[in-house]
Amino acid sequence: MWLGMVWNFRIIILISTTLLLTGCYHEPKTLYLDSAGAYIYEPPKQTVSETQDDLDLFGKFCPIFVVEKNEKPYNKVGQPKIKRGPQKKLEAFVDHSSHPIYVQKVNFVTKKGEYTNLIYRVHFEKVPYGLRPFQITAGKNVGLLVIITLNSQQQPVLVTSVHTCGCYISMIPTNHLSPDAFPRNWKDEPTYRYGEKYPAMVNYPCPMKEGAHPVFFLRNQTHRVTDVYVENTSKVRAQYNIAQMPLVQMNSLEDLPIEGEDKTLSFYYDELNKGYVRNSLKPFEFLMISWWAFDPNVGCDKRYAPANQLMKRFYTSLNPAYWKESDLWNFPVAARFWGWEL
Repeated sequence: MWLGMVWNFRIIILISTTLLLTGCYHEPKTLYLDSAGAYIYEPPKQTVSETQDDLDLFGKFCPIFVVEKNEKPYNKVGQPKIKRGPQKKLEAFVDHSSHPIYVQKVNFVTKKGEYTNLIYRVHFEKVPYGLRPFQITAGKNVGLLVIITLNSQQQPVLVTSVHTCGCYISMIPTNHLSPDAFPRNWKDEPTYRYGEKYPAMVNYPCPMKEGAHPVFFLRNQTHRVTDVYVENTSKVRAQYNIAQMPLVQMNSLEDLPIEGEDKTLSFYYDELNKGYVRNSLKPFEFLMISWWAFDPNVGCDKRYAPANQLMKRFYTSLNPAYWKESDLWNFPVAARFWGWEL
């Protein structure tokens, strides 16, 4: 009896691991960019609460997103909204007819100096379900965070990207990062993470040139980052179909109008699943990962916030032993966990 149970357990692990690797690991493929679209920051046309200095800062370092097969609705940057669904239940969805980028600034201090994180957040309608290829991250209302870390001279030193579930984190140094901040085993060569290839460094022009922005290339369906480099906006405009991304305050996601009503509702749950994006269900991750990651909500997108404002902190390592150290809200600690000594 016990022998049979052990073999059944081994079979479950084998199947789960095989499917996980199928969905999360593959040799990087060249992007098909003939129908790609680029999303570029658009200066606000009306008054916002940020100071002009902050607006200039967000605009100066705002990422550009080039998305593969952008004709597909699920590959378009969209606007989170709230509506009444079946049985009049309130639900969140992402409307791809407009393309806001949500921004937030966080300052922090370490023993080495003062830093500023410029946080950019975008959302997509979904990662579509499919078997060929199988998408383990399939689900609705998915998002991507980009964090540009500036030093006290307002030079970008670290470029971080992570999905809003905490998955697929990448921290790439820039040519402005101090040598003593690098991992001991760092090599000036591309790295492979989760089946994608990332540059060893993001090189900004010295001195900084107007119009130079980090360009993030995103894969069809999964919106995985496949490459990052700095390019002038004019060159991007000449190469791709352009969509404008108006700047919107990050906290506006907590006060979204309900369509057809005079009420508002947060994009995030505020009770049982506190901090998680509404209707962000990831059934395959639940079935294949949650039981060994000890998190039934693994893969579900969430608010980027302190641990006390979330049901589960914004961890970036699946190992429960490292949830606290890899919590991206505590940025210098998470950076150290991933090898960077800011």
